[in-house]
Amino acid sequence: MNLRYLLLLVFFYFPLLPLSAADSPLRDYYQDSWTTRNGLPHNSINSMAQTAEGYLWFATWEGVSRYNGRRFHTFVRGEQTGLADSGIRGLTTDGDGLLVVGARGSFSRYQHPHWQPQRSLPAMVNHVLSDQKGRLWFATEGDGIYMRDQQGTQHHFSSSQGLPGLAVYRLLQTEDGRIWAGTSLGLVEIGPDLEITVNRQIPAVPVQALLQTQQGQLLVGSGRGLYGSDKSGSFAPLHPQLAEEAISTLLEDSDGELWIGTIDRGLVRLGRHGLERLDTEQGLPNNQVVSLLQDSEGNIWVGTNGGLMRLRDAPFTSFTQEQGLSGNYVRTVLADENGKIWAGTSNGLSQIRPSGVQSVPVELPDGKVPSILSLAQQDNTLWLGTFIHGLIGLTPDRPPQIIDSRQGLSANEVRAILPARDGSLWIGTADGLNRLYQGRVTTYGRKNGLPGEFVMALHQAENGDIWVGTGVGVAILSRGDPAEIRTLDLHSQENAEYAFGFYQQAGSDAVWVATDRGLLRYRYRDDSLSIVGRPQGLPIEKMFQPVADQQGGLWLTTNRGILRLDLQQAHQVADGELDVIPFELFGEGDGMASSQANGGSGPAATLAPDGSLWIATAIGVARVQPKRLASLVRNNLPVVLEDIKVNGISVLPEPSLDLPAGSERIQIEFAGLGYVMPERIRYRTRLEGFDKEWVARDSQNLAEYTNLSPGHYQLNVAASYPYTPWSDREASLSFSIAPFFWQRPAFWILLGGGGLLLIWGLFQLRLRMLKRSAITLQRLVDEKTYALQQQTQAFERQAREDQLTGLANRRAFDEWLAEAYGYSEQSAHDLCLAVVDIDYFKQVNDRWSHSVGDEAIKAVAQVLKEQIRSQDKLARWGGEEFTLLFPDTSLKDAARICERIRRAVAELDCSPIAEGLSLTVSLGVADTSDALSPDRLLALADQALYDAKSGGRNRVEM
Repeated sequence: MNLRYLLLLVFFYFPLLPLSAADSPLRDYYQDSWTTRNGLPHNSINSMAQTAEGYLWFATWEGVSRYNGRRFHTFVRGEQTGLADSGIRGLTTDGDGLLVVGARGSFSRYQHPHWQPQRSLPAMVNHVLSDQKGRLWFATEGDGIYMRDQQGTQHHFSSSQGLPGLAVYRLLQTEDGRIWAGTSLGLVEIGPDLEITVNRQIPAVPVQALLQTQQGQLLVGSGRGLYGSDKSGSFAPLHPQLAEEAISTLLEDSDGELWIGTIDRGLVRLGRHGLERLDTEQGLPNNQVVSLLQDSEGNIWVGTNGGLMRLRDAPFTSFTQEQGLSGNYVRTVLADENGKIWAGTSNGLSQIRPSGVQSVPVELPDGKVPSILSLAQQDNTLWLGTFIHGLIGLTPDRPPQIIDSRQGLSANEVRAILPARDGSLWIGTADGLNRLYQGRVTTYGRKNGLPGEFVMALHQAENGDIWVGTGVGVAILSRGDPAEIRTLDLHSQENAEYAFGFYQQAGSDAVWVATDRGLLRYRYRDDSLSIVGRPQGLPIEKMFQPVADQQGGLWLTTNRGILRLDLQQAHQVADGELDVIPFELFGEGDGMASSQANGGSGPAATLAPDGSLWIATAIGVARVQPKRLASLVRNNLPVVLEDIKVNGISVLPEPSLDLPAGSERIQIEFAGLGYVMPERIRYRTRLEGFDKEWVARDSQNLAEYTNLSPGHYQLNVAASYPYTPWSDREASLSFSIAPFFWQRPAFWILLGGGGLLLIWGLFQLRLRMLKRSAITLQRLVDEKTYALQQQTQAFERQAREDQLTGLANRRAFDEWLAEAYGYSEQSAHDLCLAVVDIDYFKQVNDRWSHSVGDEAIKAVAQVLKEQIRSQDKLARWGGEEFTLLFPDTSLKDAARICERIRRAVAELDCSPIAEGLSLTVSLGVADTSDALSPDRLLALADQALYDAKSGGRNRVEM
């Protein structure tokens, strides 16, 4: 048998086993790296730890950095930490706290959110150990070991007590209570009586790493190899390839794999894949590995002398030319009925197998390798649509079957293939639609009713209709009959034209169409067409291939990543029951070699029988297993409160706060401490005493409250990864706002009593002064009544007025909006609303100060008051945002006023506020034509503001 046909037989019939990322070799782990460019204070990561509340900590020579998944916060020497020097050498968790040691004998303890400075040591401390008796042991640089007992008495161990070397790097207490120390001249054991014994089986070289495994074995990393103990307590080299390796740090992960850091040869893993190495050639920041850590989510953190690296099991796995793919530019993928994955590339055909990726030879008469655009399987024939070679059929034990323009094909560029249920084969080309049946090719084009002849997608609906996606719309062949072609005009949906792909859920009469303007849904029962796209909250409008997973999700491939929607929610949006659709966007940060998914031919993505999705991209094939997404993250995410600002001033996040009267603006920043996909963590908050229900925050990790009434409140914050339950490890903050004297009940009681007393006095005066004229008496009563009314109005005004700008606040504006909207709805008069936002306002605060920011807000408020008309309403919405209400004003006129405001702010001289300061604003304006409620009108204006921001800022969008 010809070798080429034998290869085809192997490829067609070799069973595809599921790929398990848990068994991934070290080279396939997804890598993330951080250096000083990303916020680290120094690139040498001397030690790492994760504290009970979930923070990751990194010890460097320029301070200890706390990481929450998004940013680093660095603590240095000073009064807050009590550290004598910023050079930090060691981190050790101690219950729910963290022990921090370093240069100049620095020693401090952190227990969120407080630092507890401790008595320093005489020399630099490399490591600290808290033993089973509560004693603290300190390994120093050049001064031996110090032990501090529960009474605070300090004991010193040096050469006179038997230490072979005074530089001590690591301390370890084994389960039997013995203390081990790695020194500059070997390993020592400190017994229960505090006597030191030198272990002669370990060479007299630096010992920097000690570890007791889950099985109880003691591992010793020395300058001359890695040693392990046996049951008798004797030590021997652990692995021949590590015999002369200089070991710097050790870690055993939750799966029992051993991670080994070396002095100059990078990272080593010893486990199910044997001995594996990762060095600078494979992406390690530096070959000197100083520290190792596995966090609570299973990520492996590698601290080097050149930066920090994280190794993790990412949602996506990529297969590229480096793994054996024929070419990196993949246009189509197919999971056939046997579960095999085929990939059509610009440089031929490949198949992804459990043992790896292999090219499949396709011999053509001209000797060239075909550039493959489309794939399909019909019975035991694999059909390849190519760029210039037409249609190629691969059948085991038979030579390739070639169908091109010489056999009647309308064009050799084949972008879509559809095996129909009647046994025919439909072929979409760059110049028309073809049907191959019983060896005969029939061509259809515009003359037959197609809207266009550039065919990119084909689909057979459950009722037998053939759907044809072209560059100018969709054609539907009723029951597959070319004589009955009707077109589906897509222009009504955001002027869509290109139809790149189709999907129909089993048992549904709805067909989803991926277009250049979003995802469209056609429903047979009422011949309706609806859109789920950018107006409904999606960030990308050009979509190529819709594929549904087995968990109710709908995946959409795009040029800018892979979107995942909930299919039921997509139906709700299409039905008008939901205004905005939640989504996830996956890209290169999730393991894809390229976030650019290809389209225009297909299938560009496919669902395998095991539930995995395979996607054609500009750099290889990307694979994701949706059912694994939840397993990649832990459901019980801890939440911490990181910063609390009251009227712009930070306060320490204590569990309970007593705030003074006038605390009008409260900002609480929080963080869910997850590190697998920190940018996708979603939040919800509930302020008891204010919110009746939980408030969804999506990925926003800031809650802001303004003009809260005096009283007691409790804020609860929960977090979760998408599609996982909300964590029960909520963060909470209890706070009370004191009232002004005039807001206290006693004041009103006294005021009421005084008023009654006054009335009684006036009545008595009237009895005594019967001769006084009634006019004088009436005047006195009127004056007192007027004073009370003025005072009451002043109280009401304070509750409806912004203290900083003197403008109306959000409460007042909500009342205006409800009233104006009701009037507009009844009278059919125009009503417009604009949202104004100061551009780059955070930079004003960061560069100058919050007081300069306040002056900038007041300056913009003054410009707004000067530019609007007398009938317009102006309010400060919160922060740097303002809202404008334009009654009896068309959208065009409202936009003209907004443009006038924009110019006025841009021309504003800000030098009296701060030298070099300039301000611009972005404005979003909307009218009631598409708003069914006041809230919807506000949302439309807010969306327009978002478009103005996205469009470059300093502009007006409608």
